[in-house]
Amino acid sequence: MKYKIGVMGKAGRSRQLPEKIIKSGEIVGREIAKNNCILITGACMGVPDIAARAASKKKGLILGYSPVENLKKHLEPPISYPYPPENMELIFTGQGKVGRNVLSVTECDGILFIGGGTGTLNEFTIAYHNHKIIGILLGVEGVTEKILGMEKKLEEGSGKKKSAVIVKDRDPKKLVRKVIEKIEEKKETKRKEAPITFKNKNNKELMGVLHLPAREKPPLVIICHGFQNTKTDKKLIKLGRAVCEEGIAAFRFDFEGCGDSEGDAQEITVEGQACDLDSAVQAIQEEIDLDMKKVAFVGASLGSVIISLFLKEKKGMAKTAVFWSQGFNQKSLFKKWHATEEKEEMKDKGVIYKKDKEIGKDYYLENKDKDYSFALSQLRLPILIMHGKKDEDVPLEFSEKLEKKHKNVSLTVLPKGNHKFNDYKSQERLIKETVRWLKKHLN
Repeated sequence: MKYKIGVMGKAGRSRQLPEKIIKSGEIVGREIAKNNCILITGACMGVPDIAARAASKKKGLILGYSPVENLKKHLEPPISYPYPPENMELIFTGQGKVGRNVLSVTECDGILFIGGGTGTLNEFTIAYHNHKIIGILLGVEGVTEKILGMEKKLEEGSGKKKSAVIVKDRDPKKLVRKVIEKIEEKKETKRKEAPITFKNKNNKELMGVLHLPAREKPPLVIICHGFQNTKTDKKLIKLGRAVCEEGIAAFRFDFEGCGDSEGDAQEITVEGQACDLDSAVQAIQEEIDLDMKKVAFVGASLGSVIISLFLKEKKGMAKTAVFWSQGFNQKSLFKKWHATEEKEEMKDKGVIYKKDKEIGKDYYLENKDKDYSFALSQLRLPILIMHGKKDEDVPLEFSEKLEKKHKNVSLTVLPKGNHKFNDYKSQERLIKETVRWLKKHLN
């Protein structure tokens, strides 16, 4: 079977429907079966039933999504849906009509609409929101032609460019062909790296890059850079491309005040970056159809802290996490990083300038007495920590203690790796081991 194509439209007993709608439903059902596609319906009377029976006569496979829990409830009042044709596999959702609509529409590669009322309108909005290929039969009474006038309003209301593809025709046979052609175009389009912009809670525009594989509903890895670093860190780019090659989508972005994102570096805080991560997750969910049951996070240095705090509040969101050169114990690290004269500089100027970093007062006060490793005890997911033996910023012993304390934490030591994993061999192994871990937990 090539594709799954839904048929939605006017309900009602066949004898009550206009002749044109009856004939159109029959043609559509036959054409879907002839093209070796699976027909999906809501298993109800009217257009879906007409199309299903026509497809069944051509030995086509039909999946009928019922709103109730069993065949008895499906056939008897108050539902009173028709007995399924020979080649229909009934799927009892038990979710009611609206819940059934979500499940059936989400399963389709493309959907044809023939007439219909409010139920059809509900199916259309679900299809539109989920970026589906939508075919509308012209010249039949019902809500479908009125839908065409809604396109601009839907686009204006969402504040985005139209994400669904809508085709239309007066000929039902041609309409099926158009929908199949668009599905094929979508599947054949080479996925690539695409820039994504989104707003955070401070209304600042943040910039990211999406690595999208040529795969429907791929798993997702979100990559978080370290303190005042950027998404263009070479190892982050390598990781994004490597997981994409394995059929996993990756999203790397700049926190507020970093890289290409708006904001002031001196105003960075851990709490603010955790909110930025929340905004990033929401943005990417709206942008592309992903398997959000298979999500992982990779954090470098402070990025590990941000991810842990985020996941502590979003329990169950992630399958796994990978932390590079983690920096959880800020209290102990501050003692190591900042000399007495730098603390005085903070008191006088409200900022510490250190190499290419600007440590602002808010960040300093927020973290000088914090050890964020407590968050690990609240995460019920496997965690891989990768640490360089020659890390000059965060001593290896910090990660060794975490591995001993937390049963869900595994530690991999790179003998020649420093904090940034600058040397070629360490960086190559860093990427390889991370990808291996992600594949294990996301596939």
